[in-house]
Amino acid sequence: MTSAQIETLRSSDIEVVAKLHAKCFFDAWAPPMLRQVLGMPGAFGYVARRAGYGSVIGFALGRVAADECELLSLGVEPDYRSQGVGAQLLSTAMSRAAAEKARWFFLEVAEDNKSALRLYKNYELTGVGQRLDYYENADGSRTNAYTMRCALPVMADAQGE
Repeated sequence: MTSAQIETLRSSDIEVVAKLHAKCFFDAWAPPMLRQVLGMPGAFGYVARRAGYGSVIGFALGRVAADECELLSLGVEPDYRSQGVGAQLLSTAMSRAAAEKARWFFLEVAEDNKSALRLYKNYELTGVGQRLDYYENADGSRTNAYTMRCALPVMADAQGE
């Protein structure tokens, strides 16, 4: 288990996150796309930093709108996968969504991404749909995506409303 510090994504992290996104996904988001995503109303981002080193080893991007949150992207440096970093990022994103009064948490995941599916199922996300040929692969083929969701706990505000 890797110890990671989860922090709010800063503008100075965007270049590094873009490079990591390209390691994680064929259809990578360049810095301008990341800035655009983070500039949307309700958008947020987190990075996982390797404890004691400060290097970015993972990221999560999400967006809250009304009572829903969509996890837009989550990625972990290949050398740090299956070590709890993705779980830390997912948990932080879900907590943020609940704190912003989202009732539902949604995401899409490639149907062949077994480790991500395992992670999401551990957090009680369940399949609610499928998008055929949603992701483009490096070889030109396409992969289906599962749409998953879970209910978030209702968090009372500081005044108990």
